[in-house]
Amino acid sequence: MDNTASAVKVPLGEKYSFSTALLGQTMVYNFVNLYLLIFYTDILGISAAAAGTIFLAARLWDAVNDPIMGIIVDRTKTKWGKCRPYLLFFPLPIIIMTVLLFNAPAWSMSAKLIYASVTYILWGMFYTSVDIPLWTLSSRMTTSPHQRESLIASGRIFNIIGSSLPVILVVPLKMALGKGDDARGYFLAVILFCAVALPLIMQAFFGTRERAQWDDEVKPSLKENIKAITENKPLLLLLTSTILNVLVNLPVNAGIFFVIYNLGDEGLFAVMAGTVLVASGVGSGLAPVLARRFKSRNILIWTSLATAILFTGAYFSGYDNFTVILFYTFLLGTLLGIPLVLRTSMLAETIEYYEEKSGKRSEGIIFSTMTFSSKLKMGVAAFTVGWILKLAGYTPESVQTPEALKAIFIMLTLLPALGSLLTIIPLLFYKMERK
Repeated sequence: MDNTASAVKVPLGEKYSFSTALLGQTMVYNFVNLYLLIFYTDILGISAAAAGTIFLAARLWDAVNDPIMGIIVDRTKTKWGKCRPYLLFFPLPIIIMTVLLFNAPAWSMSAKLIYASVTYILWGMFYTSVDIPLWTLSSRMTTSPHQRESLIASGRIFNIIGSSLPVILVVPLKMALGKGDDARGYFLAVILFCAVALPLIMQAFFGTRERAQWDDEVKPSLKENIKAITENKPLLLLLTSTILNVLVNLPVNAGIFFVIYNLGDEGLFAVMAGTVLVASGVGSGLAPVLARRFKSRNILIWTSLATAILFTGAYFSGYDNFTVILFYTFLLGTLLGIPLVLRTSMLAETIEYYEEKSGKRSEGIIFSTMTFSSKLKMGVAAFTVGWILKLAGYTPESVQTPEALKAIFIMLTLLPALGSLLTIIPLLFYKMERK
């Protein structure tokens, strides 16, 4: 490989193409992540506990599915590269499965549970077939750490824009298109979102280049792929830290319940979540600047500690004053936006670490651990929210008990504070230095 060529500045057009694909993909992901749980409970009629269990079961399957996809990417060798072919052929199946997720058939409860389980698991499999190649592409577009941080920061900012569109538009679209019928409103809204997202994802095939090609690159064996994870200590510590951060994801699923039942105004969801996303964009933009002055590991530790303090402060401040809620929301969003960039960049560095150690390069399998941990957190968070709602006595579309309201608020404050502290523990043992 020509390291000089692969380390040159990524052209602005390619950076835009990569980032735009992430925007489209995240539009779909966040639509599902934000609204599927409440769609299952309040529209499809599935219990919160059953819905949460479906999420968790799908994520456990990802423990098998994601590494398999990573291995497939690592063993792919075409004239288009390792990653780009998947951005051409697999976005359409994702779109089809996303639309099917928000279909509400008038079947028996057993049939609904089977339908929800099958469609959600299939959606996750097809999503993986694009998610892993797309993120792996960031390590194939350049070998320069600073260029990669810039590329990932750009991608994360577009990621946040893609996340904000479901936050801002879905509830108004659901109301306007459904005209009182929420099932119809969600279904038509998801069709519109998918129609926009499909070309945004596919254009990355045409607009990017895998310039970090290795002339002597060989397809790693299954054993070598497994070793790329099990013998990569920095990777294992980073993944453990990421997974322990799962409680910080609870507000993503519990937020819509909070604004509907605790605040009594579904329209405030766009305000709160929009504030988080704007602040996350600020944090993502700060991340590369901070990384040039401080060690990424140290930044993660201090931001996690500050996040824990703010979540705790938010709990004791209560939710009677919406201005105070937004104040905490903005600060937390900013702090949470910084690790979005740094964790991805640090993950890419573990590829070089293992390549130097073993002589083997396994981007696909290593990036599959990131996508798996991300989806695992999504599943465990939904499972946790579902069961906490059940244990607290949550009843869909009803006035909630004080116990249920308190449980929802704790899921937005004290439990995420605990998750922020837990994520620090593995980072204390993370010693890898950038060379």
